[in-house]
Amino acid sequence: MKYSQSFIKTKKETPRGANSINQALLERGSFIYQVGSGIFAYLPLGYKVYENICRIVREELGAIGCQEVSLPVLHPSELWKTSGRFEEIGDELLKVNTSREAEFVLAMTHEEVMTPMAKEKVSSFQDLPFTLNQISKKIRYEARPRGGMIRLRDFNMQDAYSFHANDEQLDKTFDDFIDAYKKIFERVGIKAIMVEADSGMMGGKDSREFMVITPVGEDRILLCDKCGKAFNAEVKPENNKCTCGNDLKEEKGIELAHIFKLRTKYSEKFGLNFTDEKGESKPVIMGCYGIGLDRLVGAVAETSNDEYGLIWPENIAPAKVYLIDLEGSKGEEIYNQLTDLGIDVIFDDREVSAGIKFSDADLLGIPYRVVISKKTIAEGKVELKKRGEKETILTDVDNILSDLRK
Repeated sequence: MKYSQSFIKTKKETPRGANSINQALLERGSFIYQVGSGIFAYLPLGYKVYENICRIVREELGAIGCQEVSLPVLHPSELWKTSGRFEEIGDELLKVNTSREAEFVLAMTHEEVMTPMAKEKVSSFQDLPFTLNQISKKIRYEARPRGGMIRLRDFNMQDAYSFHANDEQLDKTFDDFIDAYKKIFERVGIKAIMVEADSGMMGGKDSREFMVITPVGEDRILLCDKCGKAFNAEVKPENNKCTCGNDLKEEKGIELAHIFKLRTKYSEKFGLNFTDEKGESKPVIMGCYGIGLDRLVGAVAETSNDEYGLIWPENIAPAKVYLIDLEGSKGEEIYNQLTDLGIDVIFDDREVSAGIKFSDADLLGIPYRVVISKKTIAEGKVELKKRGEKETILTDVDNILSDLRK
């Protein structure tokens, strides 16, 4: 991508109203655009980051047997009345009344659609287990949206639902998701810890959250240095001690994901039953598993930066190389060579000063900066610098092409 032809417009100053590091950097770097309070649009660079995260999520969940579906965000209110959550949730659940007196709900989660939909398949124990996954829009009316991409009114989530004949099947799927989520966060480049948590409005039992520790987090986490266990403060152990007997220390964190053993809460209400080996009818046992994808974008931006700008992990960066040509004749050639190799490049071909180009390269957080100058290119070399590191090295043009292909 050539900068001159892109939809990128960086800002020197922090935008008014940006109350977090992630929002300030993402807006300054032209990754997001604020539509309203708690409502953001992805610009091309931000959408590439988001799509790279979605790709990783799909790969890891596909590896444990998830099948992807797409569900609507507009739900008939009868579904939520059946589950009991139409009145239970309160103002966070947005309700829509039409001129014909039809009533709808804008989905903040999808148990109310996924559970009756599963009845299309399930009649016997032989139809179980299976897991359905989706990546979709959610709407939640947050009274005080804040933290940039952390607490939104309109957001994207990965949410999966598993269906089982017995607790052993549920336990295995639950453990599979724990392993898959750990791999996702590792590939995304964020240090997430798993904590014991409360199920809240979702119901069920055995709830786990994945958190990233950061001073701006709104959740309180209790950590054990001895055995490594962690707890959300909402389920604080007795006497503030770990189950191993050690004292717990408190940290702040951002919740990135939450998994639940719903068991039969929703299947009983929607009549999702199966016939077991003995011919008896039983409610299907369920689990649910979700990652806040926009929140994950924000959390990476919040925790991976320096005084100059963002530092995107290579797996999710919107491009691999930021190319600057100060010599004037070789940039196009090297840009074409890199793109022909399948390497995503932002070629800063603008007629602006070198200082502005270097500043934008740091702000955008692209993993590698390649600089062509008259002095170095005369020797067949270019400057290579990895974002977040101080050292700049000289390397042969041929070497950089092969190194960046790795």
